[in-house]
Amino acid sequence: MNTKKTKVMVISKTEPPKINIKVKGKCIEQIEHFKYLGHLITTDAGSDDEIKSRVIITKSAFTKLSHILTSKRVGLLTRLRVMKCFVWSQFLYASETWTLNKNTEKRIEAMEMWIYRRMQRISWKEKVTNKKVLESVGLQRPELLLTIQRRKMKYYGHLRRHDSIQKRIQEGKIDGRRGRGRRRQTWLGNIQETSQMKMCEVCETALDRRRWRTVTAHLGDGMAPS
Repeated sequence: MNTKKTKVMVISKTEPPKINIKVKGKCIEQIEHFKYLGHLITTDAGSDDEIKSRVIITKSAFTKLSHILTSKRVGLLTRLRVMKCFVWSQFLYASETWTLNKNTEKRIEAMEMWIYRRMQRISWKEKVTNKKVLESVGLQRPELLLTIQRRKMKYYGHLRRHDSIQKRIQEGKIDGRRGRGRRRQTWLGNIQETSQMKMCEVCETALDRRRWRTVTAHLGDGMAPS
């Protein structure tokens, strides 16, 4: 084991305790965040910091291509396709694993509107509403959050239909009592909220590939396929 390349992290919903792990007499450094395969892992096991990091990366990618994405000499549909290919892809990396809450959902929609306003060269000083900005790019509502929700649903269906360590982690139970305070939003809670079904119905429907694909396809249109 290379002690210079090895770090230690404690995952906890409270202040993580300080630990002392030594390898061959050398103390391993304890850290609060770690980048693993391009995904930011923090001590609270949350997704907020990762989403903030992705917003910065995405805006940077947009800025590098701004000469194309904001050019009036390039058709709007072409610019939108380029944006989704080279900009959105930066943000959506590993988005299937995110646990979303109201604040992060607002942050995602705000970033999407930021992109559309820059593409149309609409300044905030012009006081143009989000609705008009969406209409200017041919949309009725933001798409990015819905894309993430669909990817999460597809990923859950894959986990549910296969016996794997990921499935055991998601659906496993830990002995003991939950600590005091409001319960944190969970990844499975996101799936249940998005599907608008009870958890028992979610588990049963996900086992049927065809039905789960139908549920995912109609996500956000108000329809609840049987």
